[in-house]
Amino acid sequence: MTDPDPVIELTPKNPFSWKIVALFVVAWVVVFALVYQLKSGMIRLLLPLIALIFLVYLVICTLYLIKHRK
Repeated sequence: MTDPDPVIELTPKNPFSWKIVALFVVAWVVVFALVYQLKSGMIRLLLPLIALIFLVYLVICTLYLIKHRK
């Protein structure tokens, strides 16, 4: 008889990434620069939207890490 294949244990991947945080910060700075250059009220609405999406991302990552804490 052959030996059974070893069991591969999958561990959940951490959803938090510094690359995503950097992307949000860069996007916020770019929009802020566009608001300053173009002085457009419509573009100004993107600043709180980006901040809100970033906040939701951080809350989801925090809840995920709390749930999977050992």
